[in-house]
Amino acid sequence: MAGCTHDAPPPVTPGPQTNTAQAPAPQQSGRSDPACVAPFDASSKLALRQGKGELKLGVLAGLKDSEDDNVKQARALADELKKRGAELLVAAGDVGDTVEAQLSLLGALTATGLPLFVLPGNREVRSDLDGVVTELRRRGNTVIDLSRTRAADLGDAVLVSLPGTFEKKQLRADGACVYVQADLDALASFLDKRPAIAPPALLVAAVPPRGNGQQALDVTEGQNVGDPRLLALLSPQRAPFGIFGQVWEAGGRGIDGEQKAVAQGTGSTQLYVNPGAADSTAWPMSDGSTSHGLAALMTIHGRNASYEVVRAPAAAEARK
Repeated sequence: MAGCTHDAPPPVTPGPQTNTAQAPAPQQSGRSDPACVAPFDASSKLALRQGKGELKLGVLAGLKDSEDDNVKQARALADELKKRGAELLVAAGDVGDTVEAQLSLLGALTATGLPLFVLPGNREVRSDLDGVVTELRRRGNTVIDLSRTRAADLGDAVLVSLPGTFEKKQLRADGACVYVQADLDALASFLDKRPAIAPPALLVAAVPPRGNGQQALDVTEGQNVGDPRLLALLSPQRAPFGIFGQVWEAGGRGIDGEQKAVAQGTGSTQLYVNPGAADSTAWPMSDGSTSHGLAALMTIHGRNASYEVVRAPAAAEARK
């Protein structure tokens, strides 16, 4: 599949929290190719888990390449997340540039035996990822493609997805996808129709919302580079919780609905997390530190959520 096609873009409807946006929203609209972003209908919804009062998710992103050390690190991080109680894993974008890389990296995650949710971002070629998911399922794994399954009932939360990236210039492969304003509108409509007593929504997107300042989830080289249109979705009524990737320099952190930092292990009624890149490359972080591989454990308990940063074993040992 060649990727997404778009009609001529009308003006973007801004979100209500425009005070945090530092640049105009990207002028993308029209319709997405259904191969990129499935509609919110019965075929794109899944019930996977009964409510137990608490849900623990292992969150990874930025798996990158399939060098042996990198694959081993992905497996080690996934094993540590399972050890800490994760019941399922979420891979939020950048899961490999080739079929071989995706099979190796996602295969390392499924080796834990946990269900795996995979979200394509700005690199994943649509047709390649289809084949990889099919093959991993053939091997007996539970793998959910979040561009096909847009809503998953996890009992204590409903996971909703926004696959792809938000503007064409961020695409890193022919056949990767851009979401458009119509996709944001459909997601907002889906969230608005949910009853107030329903379990909270957890939004998973490969790109972060536009932040404000150095503690945000999208800061790189002193600038906030996320999508300002996502801010309208991040509310107690719509999506009080979220997982976002791609801006690796701002990984290993969480913020609340007011864009204030949330400390690890602290419950919050709104929590949005960037787990950071899981790959083993030395990555200079926006706070001046260096990452050698990060993931996160997110816990949802009723209407509160908290997170823990999980470091690759070698990196964690080096910090002692």
